[in-house]
Amino acid sequence: MFKHAAQRGRSKREAEAYSLRYVEGSSDARTKLEAFFNILEMKQQPEEQYTATQSGNGHPPEAARRLSVIEPDMQDELSLEPPPDAGPGISHLKLTLIAAAILFLVVATVVLFQDRPQTASAPSTEPEAIQTPAGTRLVQVLKPQRRDLTRTLSLPANIAPWYRATLYAKVSGYLKWIGFDKGDEVKKGQVLAVIDAPEIQDQYEQAESDYAIKKLTYERLLSVWKENPDVIAKQDVDVAAAAAEGAKQQMERRRTFLEYTKITAPFAGTITARFADPGTMIQSAISSSTQANPLFTLMDLDTVRVYVSVPQESAMLARAGVPTLLTIKEMPGVEIKGQITRTTESLDPATRTLLVEIDLPNKDHRLQPGTFANVTLALEQHPNVLTIPPAAIEPPSNGKPKAVFVVENGKGRRVPIKTGIDDGGWVEVTEGLTGTEDVIVVGKNNLADGQTVTASPYTLPSGTPAKQKY
Repeated sequence: MFKHAAQRGRSKREAEAYSLRYVEGSSDARTKLEAFFNILEMKQQPEEQYTATQSGNGHPPEAARRLSVIEPDMQDELSLEPPPDAGPGISHLKLTLIAAAILFLVVATVVLFQDRPQTASAPSTEPEAIQTPAGTRLVQVLKPQRRDLTRTLSLPANIAPWYRATLYAKVSGYLKWIGFDKGDEVKKGQVLAVIDAPEIQDQYEQAESDYAIKKLTYERLLSVWKENPDVIAKQDVDVAAAAAEGAKQQMERRRTFLEYTKITAPFAGTITARFADPGTMIQSAISSSTQANPLFTLMDLDTVRVYVSVPQESAMLARAGVPTLLTIKEMPGVEIKGQITRTTESLDPATRTLLVEIDLPNKDHRLQPGTFANVTLALEQHPNVLTIPPAAIEPPSNGKPKAVFVVENGKGRRVPIKTGIDDGGWVEVTEGLTGTEDVIVVGKNNLADGQTVTASPYTLPSGTPAKQKY
């Protein structure tokens, strides 16, 4: 075995060094373990005992027992390769620490398994069986209730301003002055910016002078014709009058273009975007707005429009006047009531949805355009109708219509019914029940018509009203 090869013909120190190289450099786990225990044993042996052991060519009983525990077949002779070159040897302190760590792990594992509590058997979740007479079913019943029922539909919505305009310049020139910025409130007709266009000013002044001379010429000819009609022809007077009128129109046109150098607000609102600064060359947007730079975006936020796309299956119920409730995730607890103001009365062929608009006052500007919101539409409202829980209804099957089970004289009887709208918590019953029956809600599965039942009041909580979402 390894111990024979390590100690044969070597002193105690040489045998320790020989074994230590195997601990650090050998790739065989069994050999490493043998070498490690051999080092521990030699550390505990006095020099005289080691020498006596070598001379007797025997093994201490304790070491033999350790090796026999590790691997029974390790009693065979091992053909060991020369010890690997493990580099500089490790210190005795490091070796002692390694041994202490292994011993600690062994002791901790034993203590852990000894202190591990016994696993208690899990309590049974099966309900305790209730003894009933043979063939009798335990059921829970509830009388139909009258209540106001509303069918609702919850849809995503987008908030938009009442008015929105992007302002461009109609004449080209340098931006001379701009007086407002993002977030500023402006009034209708208020001057927002001025464009410096000297050529427009020159054209206006020239047109003004031309009109003045042609007007004067007409007035003189008219005066002469009135004093002496034979001196000048009436046609000359009419031509002069037409020329003066044409010059006047040209002057007015040039004045209009001069007014276009002032950018004014088309309606009262809030500046939500500004795109230019003084000194910027502004191109005219008459021919194309894609090549021109905008100046402002103006929005009227005192009233907002809420756009909702209603699916085809509910489009016929989405009419003007339908109550609505708007909520926003970022405004918890805030519910804004309104109603449908208008619809497009036509479905979008691409999405098969009906565009619906809801106008809401927004004087405090808390509803911001572009906000994603949720709108609940009260599509149908039926007041004071007979209702039952959805769990009480047996769906149609095998040719049998929709029905419920009622208790009569201690027996369950199947009663066909017709239903109307539901809100997820209650279902409207239009035919089949009068409101005095005891309707079975719990225990009706696989219940035979005419089977004996034992009834108790329905105790489970009612459902939460549903909101269909898209």
